[in-house]
Amino acid sequence: MVAGVNLGYDTNASAMEMANTIFGDGVTVVGASYSGDKQSSAIYSKGDEVAGNVTPGDTGVISSTGRARGFTNQKQSGSNEKSDTSSDTKGDDNDSDFNAIAGTSTYDASYMVVDFIPTDAVLTMQFVFSSDEYPEYTNSVFNDMVGVWINGTHVPLSIASSGTTINSVNQTDNINLYNDNTNDQFNTEMDGFTVTMTLTIPVTVGKVNSIKIGIADVSDNQYDSNLLIAADSVQTKLVALDDQVTMQDGVTKNVDVLDNDINHTSGTLQVTHINGNPVVAGQTITLPTGQTVKLLADGTFDITTDDDFETTSFTYQVESTDGSGNVVETDVGFLTVETIPCFVAGTMIDTLDGPRAVEGLVPGDMVMTRDDGPQPLRWIGRRSVPAIGKMAPICIRENALGQHGEILVSPLHRVLVRDVLAELFFGEAEVLIAARDLVNDRTIRPVEGGEVDYVHLLFDQHQVIYAEGLATESFLPGPQTTKSFEADIVAEIATIFPELDLTTGEGYGHAVRPMLKRYEAEAMRRRVA
Repeated sequence: MVAGVNLGYDTNASAMEMANTIFGDGVTVVGASYSGDKQSSAIYSKGDEVAGNVTPGDTGVISSTGRARGFTNQKQSGSNEKSDTSSDTKGDDNDSDFNAIAGTSTYDASYMVVDFIPTDAVLTMQFVFSSDEYPEYTNSVFNDMVGVWINGTHVPLSIASSGTTINSVNQTDNINLYNDNTNDQFNTEMDGFTVTMTLTIPVTVGKVNSIKIGIADVSDNQYDSNLLIAADSVQTKLVALDDQVTMQDGVTKNVDVLDNDINHTSGTLQVTHINGNPVVAGQTITLPTGQTVKLLADGTFDITTDDDFETTSFTYQVESTDGSGNVVETDVGFLTVETIPCFVAGTMIDTLDGPRAVEGLVPGDMVMTRDDGPQPLRWIGRRSVPAIGKMAPICIRENALGQHGEILVSPLHRVLVRDVLAELFFGEAEVLIAARDLVNDRTIRPVEGGEVDYVHLLFDQHQVIYAEGLATESFLPGPQTTKSFEADIVAEIATIFPELDLTTGEGYGHAVRPMLKRYEAEAMRRRVA
């Protein structure tokens, strides 16, 4: 347990003062307003001194659904003495924008609306989300959230495809981005908080843009949550764009995260942090999900996956320095690593000639697809792994998801689910959900033991095909797919798909249906259960 020490809080700061605190290079603030309880917002200070592993910067702005000062323990004894910090403030209830993205009633909203003129087309923002809803109300209706809108359009958290919420980053989802504080390890009264994260926001150059930034309680007015925005971080001069890499399990690949970052400064870029941890060249960080990330002298990462099939994201911080070593600008970016999904050998695939075992298929075989009829198989890959832990296949019992036979697939292999709830929540009647996210331990469950042969099927575009009568996905190459396989496999895929950009992995096409995140799939899983 650490001792509680207060940040500095200026709760009398005006909207313009708060806006000018967080807006930095490449933008001119022309107007600002604040809505919410007067005690729910503040300019904070002394972050690096007393809570450097919690706050996104030494100074910045905090917005709260309770009282801003409640972010740290005012008694200056233990850092986290209450697990249910609650303040029913005079903040806005049922704000229409927050209600729309929450899908329910919201309370105690605290937010700013800032008008500004940018010099460049992409804006970024560094922030931390914290809450006393963690961890006991994870994946419940009490889903407190951060909301950001640019010119009236909601800006989602890219690695979650939703707002920043309790359900999108927590102890089970996006766990690399979450810090638990239930044992009072950190100087905050909140039970959990995120690492410093980022939003990447398109803006109109040279024109007045309007951004709304804030936080709200969801479904009730209890258990406070906070949004902390780093000073000068809302800027356009250095933008760390998202990176994605698709890899096999148990391999090491090199990734250049700086290659696509936007640098309008005169400085040189270097990585200074991985997932909030300071790093220097040659140092390796082990993520909570088990992957290791080593920073090399050229600024690239060597990423080594473990033996799990999973999709996981982490952050890196980049800074621009001038010739004298002075820091010109900083930003934070996301890197998402996905291990590839596949079928289990022995699975019967519907083809033009009837059902055939997946391992017996060869390129050129005509496989039946849901959307485009019979399509030629272009590539097939196969590998054997121990069926242990997160590598164990998922068994979907006969007719668990409609009329189909029993099937084994890898945990990340997505199956097609058609449900009225999908159309209600996601605007599409048919969605793709990873098998692991449908596990109910009865009709859908992992099966451990022995070796398992996983098989990948690749077509001219992403397809829904039929395996044991169940609609499932084919292999979808993601960004930087060329880093996913051994050199001979890369060469083979490149020959088959010359339009595939070997540097970026682009050129293949988009997913055939919306692909749900784990927390998004929870409602569908309950229907199956």
